[in-house]
Amino acid sequence: MTTNLLDTPAAIRACVFTLAGMPYAIDVTQVREVAIFDEWTVMPLAPPNVLGVANLRGDVVAIVDARPLFGLPSPRAGRRQWTLVVAAEGLEAALVIDGVARLEAFTGVVPLDDPSAPHAPWTQGVLTGGEGRVPLLGSAKLLRALREER
Repeated sequence: MTTNLLDTPAAIRACVFTLAGMPYAIDVTQVREVAIFDEWTVMPLAPPNVLGVANLRGDVVAIVDARPLFGLPSPRAGRRQWTLVVAAEGLEAALVIDGVARLEAFTGVVPLDDPSAPHAPWTQGVLTGGEGRVPLLGSAKLLRALREER
């Protein structure tokens, strides 16, 4: 691992990942780790975006998928899921991703280009100054929505 990200003066350092081929970012201070789950337990009566729960080194963590919330197609069928373990405001979950995750430094946040975008309610703005413009998701707001979606 290089230290370039640590040496870069940036307003925001974010973990960039993709969902259905679209890039998104979460502030790196709210991402605990990348975890790959091969097994989990399906929970009866759970919201449709909760795939289940799994053991993460002795802690039970919910595995959630934001694609339905964003109006994106569901992932391919299979039991292996790449996730970002995200924690914010007392909430924690493993957010399913496509498997692409990188740390990137951005110089700022600008308002969302398209306020009618399906992910707009959970987006804090668009990150600029990295390798393009990437929507910055509000972790706590997204985790609450995924928890409450019925």
